[in-house]
Amino acid sequence: MLFFALLILFIMVVYFAEINNMNDLRVEYPQLQEEAYSFRKDNLKVWGVRLLLTFIIPLLFLTSGFSQRISTLAGNRKGVFQSGILYGMIFFSLIFLISLPLDFYSSYILPHKYGLSDQSFFRWLEINIKEFLINDLIISLFLWIPYLIIYKHPKTWWFKIALIIIPIIIFITFISPLVIDPIFNEYTSIEDEKLGQEIEGLLSKAGIEDAGIYKVDKSKDTKTMNAYMTGIFDSKRIVLWDTTINNLEEDEVLSITAHEIGHYEKGHIGKSIIISSISIFLIIYLVYRLSTCILKLSNGAFGFKDLCTYASIPLLIIMLNLFSFLSNPISSYLSRSMEIEADRYEISLTEDRESAVSAMEKLTKTSLGLPRPSNIYKIWYHTHPTLEDRIELYRSVEYEKIEN
Repeated sequence: MLFFALLILFIMVVYFAEINNMNDLRVEYPQLQEEAYSFRKDNLKVWGVRLLLTFIIPLLFLTSGFSQRISTLAGNRKGVFQSGILYGMIFFSLIFLISLPLDFYSSYILPHKYGLSDQSFFRWLEINIKEFLINDLIISLFLWIPYLIIYKHPKTWWFKIALIIIPIIIFITFISPLVIDPIFNEYTSIEDEKLGQEIEGLLSKAGIEDAGIYKVDKSKDTKTMNAYMTGIFDSKRIVLWDTTINNLEEDEVLSITAHEIGHYEKGHIGKSIIISSISIFLIIYLVYRLSTCILKLSNGAFGFKDLCTYASIPLLIIMLNLFSFLSNPISSYLSRSMEIEADRYEISLTEDRESAVSAMEKLTKTSLGLPRPSNIYKIWYHTHPTLEDRIELYRSVEYEKIEN
């Protein structure tokens, strides 16, 4: 109960800090659309509810004994492989269905309410079902592996599982652009020959020969704009949303592309994998320590006394969510630092400050973003510099020499 009281207090502090920040922004930026403030308030409400449900849903499965009943239904004695698949399919299917109404409201109702999407309901449903099949059902197929490790190595399982997860992350990072991403959208080369040549010129200036440049058809899902760098080794690529290409001037598109090249040149994907690997070891170790302590104190109140049963999955999920939540300020800070590096590189590569500024202003406006969040939200969740910070950097940063 104390934890939930503190969590609700945190949500209230963030919410009112955001409201105060929006009141300040109304004075500083009188030209901002009122829809941006309303959209922000609605998203804050969704964030608060989602954060609570992140802990409440698995806790209810755990304390009600429902997880134990699913485990019994799956048949723990039928074999670790078969029972793991059955438990995972039942448990994750229920989580998917329970979460669906909030997901529908946040990713379908709200974007349509504020004119940010023309996506059809069936397209939305298709994406969510595909995500469920790819993420949850695949996890169900391999759920027996960590539990076999927990059973055989009750005191060192955390280390062995972390060792397995790291190469999986590297493999997924490599294969995702080639296999997973095309399941959701179509990736094609850029049709505008002049723009393509300009982008090739940026890559040549940066000394890059092995990164692909792709356009993705996100216009069927959203009216917002974005671009990103993904993949490793031969799957490395820069992806521009078609909305970005269609709604920005050529120089603005080049600025955004230069930012993504900056991620590539600064080795941010590799750094992210290293940071994730370290985080995985620390978080899984903390999960091991705290879950062991909780099981001793519970004395079988959940229907089990150790982690060797699939019924313990909700407990592990709660622990993972807890430590991921607590580590957010660190991961957000590291992400912002890499974004700042890419911003600096962007300006040095294009030597075009004004296009960088105008592109970022348009991206923020079309997504109904605000110039800045409250300080506490920025510290805890903001993975990118604020619009204010980026504009200040674009206009003041000194050019760096580009090594090719």
